Amino acid sequence: MLPDIHMTPDEGMRAHLDLQGGEPGGVLLPIHWGTFNLAPHAWAEPGEWVMDAAEPAGRAAASPRPGGPFEPAEELPVDPWWRAVSAPLPHAWRRPTGAVTASPGR
Repeated sequence: MLPDIHMTPDEGMRAHLDLQGGEPGGVLLPIHWGTFNLAPHAWAEPGEWVMDAAEPAGRAAASPRPGGPFEPAEELPVDPWWRAVSAPLPHAWRRPTGAVTASPGR
């Protein structure tokens, strides 16, 4: 589902690094998040899977609560707050190598 409609978490991380000139920098803020569940994937997947893609790349992904402000130059909101309100995910996104790679054809 993800590769057909959205970037995968790995592709999003690769795009973030590409926009930084290939070097880790800046703040990654996932935008595929909401307070509703219309997607055919589990509601908590965007947060969990972006965290899984960010960690091996040495990046922190900001995870403010929906509607909550944050300042990128200050302490980032990185608490996985959704775990207290969502069902556990059936599997993690992280590939066994933990490497950030681009999907074929993208």
